[in-house]
Amino acid sequence: MRKKATAEKPPGHSLQIEERPLSVAREEAERKHILAVLEHTKGNRTQAARVMGISRKTLWKKLRQLGIFSLSDVTQR
Repeated sequence: MRKKATAEKPPGHSLQIEERPLSVAREEAERKHILAVLEHTKGNRTQAARVMGISRKTLWKKLRQLGIFSLSDVTQR
């Protein structure tokens, strides 16, 4: 007979977990990271792409997918 696995929190740690699809969580994390890097590079997309290890074209696609169209989208977090 198998025991059902249960997740136990280490003492003193509280973890808030929202029920949402992994794809949504991944997109939110990706958006936050891209915005943070763009803020760090003062909106320089070439530098930001280099920092993240992706091509400028990939960064442009990600920005479009995430609805980030201008530098004001970066500064209005």
